[in-house]
Amino acid sequence: MSSDASAFTWRGIRDSLDAYAPQALAARLRESLAPLRSGVIAQGQLKQAKNVVQDLLRAELGPWYTESGLPLGNEVLGGYCWCHSFFNQNPPHRTMDVDANIQLMLEALERIRSFLYALDGMYQTARRQLELAADDKALRAKALAEGLVRTVDLTAETTSCEETWYQVAQDAMSWCIEAMGLPLSDATQEQLDTAFNFTSWIAPPPEVLRDAAARVAEVAV
Repeated sequence: MSSDASAFTWRGIRDSLDAYAPQALAARLRESLAPLRSGVIAQGQLKQAKNVVQDLLRAELGPWYTESGLPLGNEVLGGYCWCHSFFNQNPPHRTMDVDANIQLMLEALERIRSFLYALDGMYQTARRQLELAADDKALRAKALAEGLVRTVDLTAETTSCEETWYQVAQDAMSWCIEAMGLPLSDATQEQLDTAFNFTSWIAPPPEVLRDAAARVAEVAV
């Protein structure tokens, strides 16, 4: 993520989280999926219904959904797959019931939203530590580095280090810097892009993670 793309991204994401109304969304989904209640569902109907639902979610849910990189059906978080969850679960759990399928979507969305809320709590803690450091550059760098480490740890734990988990971690670290009130300069972004050597399925060793976070924090503060 470039510094331009991430500028104020977290502010929009965070501000939109509280506006989510799952009951209202469920009502809209029931309305949109009503044609699937008629009986036997053809594949063409499912494809059309999926497109309708995806458009609805993008239109209704705001930045926490559209700008986080974590829409329903993303590969690392939420536990939902459009190919194998949308009216096509693996036996014996497969159901063509509209309400049951809506519930699966709502549960996955809540898992994504809960992760973003957890990030926000960590960012606020890190920001308080930064403010307590006042003009002490070393303490400010320590506060940011600890925030970045906790951000990666939470992302690794929540995603179980699925194949592209580190893309979420990279975005979340950019958001952390923004949420702490620090500028995401080109130099800081370059450090974010190069200091961390993430791989699929494996979290970085703690000492390697701390060292990378310290290098980023030294530049950022």
